[in-house]
Amino acid sequence: MIVDKEKYRFMTDRDYAIKSMKEITFQMATHAQDYLEVTMDRHYEDIKALMVNYQKLILENKMVLEELEMECQEKINEDMAYALSYLDVYGKQLNVTKLKHEMNNLMVIYGLSDMVYRGITLVKYYAPDGVTLSEIIHSCFCSHYNKTDVEVQQELGIGRTSFYKMKKQALRYLGFYFYEIVVPQAKNKRFKPSLGVEEE
Repeated sequence: MIVDKEKYRFMTDRDYAIKSMKEITFQMATHAQDYLEVTMDRHYEDIKALMVNYQKLILENKMVLEELEMECQEKINEDMAYALSYLDVYGKQLNVTKLKHEMNNLMVIYGLSDMVYRGITLVKYYAPDGVTLSEIIHSCFCSHYNKTDVEVQQELGIGRTSFYKMKKQALRYLGFYFYEIVVPQAKNKRFKPSLGVEEE
């Protein structure tokens, strides 16, 4: 697909945060604090479960994603050599069903990662002490190796009691932004996932 440079532009984290500001401001302005607290509580268990499984997904698929990206970088300027190397191995016996299933899995992983990353970006820019909260989320759930809470505490220099309080707050804000902002955006296709571009 050819991307029209006049129609699309790459979005930075800051661009995305600014673009989402109206929706976040609307949510905050039209609902009482009690409603927001209830909404955060309602999403807390869901986002906690999602992020635990997301962490497992990252750990289990680390090599798949890294190898795919590395292969793409190495082969991108070699014209058809990449495709021909697969034809040499498989000939006409390509397992289309398996390849389609694997590609669909990768698309799900990339799409989910994009949505989670957008949620973390909104936590960073709009939650109180958002930079620290976003670092906690990233270290606890988005690392390529399984960090313990103690490791994250030491890494960020946060005391035990403060850490667990901030971790819960981080997930509450992430749940709110993920389910109330990011997911509706994705359903409305206002932001194109994975491409890092914004529709004008």
